[in-house]
Amino acid sequence: MLEEIVTWLSSNFDLPAIKERPAVEFASRMKLATMRAGDGALSEGLTNHDELNQPGQRQVVALYNDKSKTILLPDDWTGTSPADQSILVHEMVHHLQNLGKLTFECPRAREKSAYLAQDEWLGRFGMSLEHEFDVDMFTVLISSACMF
Repeated sequence: MLEEIVTWLSSNFDLPAIKERPAVEFASRMKLATMRAGDGALSEGLTNHDELNQPGQRQVVALYNDKSKTILLPDDWTGTSPADQSILVHEMVHHLQNLGKLTFECPRAREKSAYLAQDEWLGRFGMSLEHEFDVDMFTVLISSACMF
């Protein structure tokens, strides 16, 4: 599946077709949230509302670690649905950004292309980021804005 995603990303977005694959690990959603809170080397993956969160807060669904070149997926991730696959697409954008040494105005700016790729992947199946994950384009713009 990673080959297909890299080929698709490099064909449809300004991302390099790098052959080096990331390590993929699984963790509980609680551990993912804890890891995100404690490590600046992690790129936040798609977020989603969760009944355990306070109103208005978003839960981390997946992460990418720049240093170890590792995608961290939730332990209930199966990859069988387009929504699950889109989470991997999002994290692969970060992997290609990292290995391609792409630069951004700020770390948050990396998120925009990851969200857009994820939304386009979902669109191939008649789905959307907003419908599947409650993430609209305004949220994407705010999530990827550099606020100094």
